Amino acid sequence: MEKRKTYGVWAVRSSASMFGYAAAWCKEDGRTLEFDTEKMAQDYAAEMNGKTTANVHYYAQEKEPEPGAVRKTAAQTQQESDARSHSQTVPRNEAAEKLNEIPGRQLRAEPDPMVEIRSAVHSNYAGMIAMLGADNRVYLGKEERYHFEGDQPAYYDDSDGSLCFATDRADMYYFLYGEGWAHTQEEMLGRGLTADQYAEFARLQNGVLRQFEVKREIRFAGQPFQAPEDYLRNAELYEEGQTGNYNMLDGRLDNEPPECPDLTDGQTWEEIRELAPETLPGAAGEKPSLMERLKGERPEHGERGHVPPSPERER
Repeated sequence: MEKRKTYGVWAVRSSASMFGYAAAWCKEDGRTLEFDTEKMAQDYAAEMNGKTTANVHYYAQEKEPEPGAVRKTAAQTQQESDARSHSQTVPRNEAAEKLNEIPGRQLRAEPDPMVEIRSAVHSNYAGMIAMLGADNRVYLGKEERYHFEGDQPAYYDDSDGSLCFATDRADMYYFLYGEGWAHTQEEMLGRGLTADQYAEFARLQNGVLRQFEVKREIRFAGQPFQAPEDYLRNAELYEEGQTGNYNMLDGRLDNEPPECPDLTDGQTWEEIRELAPETLPGAAGEKPSLMERLKGERPEHGERGHVPPSPERER
């Protein structure tokens, strides 16, 4: 009598996974899953491969029967197929599926809740840590969900959906946890930072970071970060205010000093002297000042010291 064959589904996790290599038979309720036919095992493996991540694969293989295993027969498989809802067994409409017009019809790979992290540090936001992922993206998350054990790669457990993606620019990582710089924002433009970085951080502040409580602000020369349009406007107010010209606050330090008003209506000095000489300083007919009048009435030094001779002395 020919021995009845048994098939199972062999699950393999590659060494590329952050959890390392592993392999085992698929189980149901803690017991090994077995199939009567190779076709049934292949169908089950195909279904699991459609749901898994890139680091895990399933293979249909012949195996030795195990005591206590859950055995799937052809009849059981047919019953399970008949029990499926109509929405799960309707003919496929590829055009509609591309447009997601049939929700739940496509089997999509579920995202891995364990996100590998390259670097993590306490952030400037209450209760959150800033993280640089293995994908070179910047995240914020709860401190208690971050795990690091010995030589194993660190990871963030996002099974609760608390991981917050901030930006795909790794140069923003320091902006989320750093204290700042000893120089002003304008000075730092010549010391390694760029206006594009300022614009990106301003976008983050007005967007994803608004949901978090700020416990420490990043500072430049002791001053909080200002959006590019703000600090350029303040610099313009200070610099161009020295010339008294506030007529064009356009974010550029290029205003010219204000022109002195021309009250002569275009006349030359000679024309004014002929037409209105009294308006010129020192002109004839100008009333002398009080000090000049007093000075003119005061006797000279020699005259004040002269004593007229008495008649007796003359005789």
